[in-house]
Amino acid sequence: MGQLDNQTAIVTGGGTGIGFEVAKLFHQEGANVVLSSRKEEVIVEAAGRISSDQSRILCVRADIAEEQDVIELMQRTKQWSGQIDVLINNAGSNRINKPPEETSLAEWKSVMDTNVTGTFLCCREAGKVMIPQKSGRIVNISSLSSFIVNKYFHGGSYEVSKSAINMLTKVFAVEWAPHNITVNAVAPGYYGTQPNIDFFSKEEGLSEKVLDMIPMKKLGDLEELCGFLLYLATNKTGYMNGTTIPLDGGYSLW
Repeated sequence: MGQLDNQTAIVTGGGTGIGFEVAKLFHQEGANVVLSSRKEEVIVEAAGRISSDQSRILCVRADIAEEQDVIELMQRTKQWSGQIDVLINNAGSNRINKPPEETSLAEWKSVMDTNVTGTFLCCREAGKVMIPQKSGRIVNISSLSSFIVNKYFHGGSYEVSKSAINMLTKVFAVEWAPHNITVNAVAPGYYGTQPNIDFFSKEEGLSEKVLDMIPMKKLGDLEELCGFLLYLATNKTGYMNGTTIPLDGGYSLW
């Protein structure tokens, strides 16, 4: 038996990176998995890599910064499986790596609209299904940059947006605790994802500099991260609520 048998899990940004890996693991653990992304072709391709049997996979194109897209994502999921048990809010906008004085309002808003408003909308609409169920697990993907000003980036929009996710996590956790819904967040550090690989390639020796800032002197393991997300999605963590857990090898301790 899988740890998520007969449960339905939505993974936003489910076509690549952390989202894809956690969706694959959840499917292996018996869940009905809903993959969401702004690019339909990405999640359709990802679904094929997860399983040749598509009976427990639904692909829904959605831009989480758009209210109607999020409403339709939750409605289609409810129509497909009758329930929403787990929501992994993984979709997000990458940082605008510019000094604040060079960051336009449009650039600032593009990050806030996806990371903050998108997370709010997904929680809100999933909650409308979870509250009548009297159960649900929501996990928001924050960042180590929600705790610190990252010396290798400029601008602050990403850091501010991820800090806001930590507070949204607390607010929803308190509001929905009476409905047996838990809301937690994880704050990953540097893992071997494509955005980090692209980042390291921009400057010779940058990966070594970053590793030197990590007390454990290594990148995180995606399998380990996804295993922790699975743990948060199960009833084994029913008394953990409103917490943001750093998974960064100690980077944010400096």
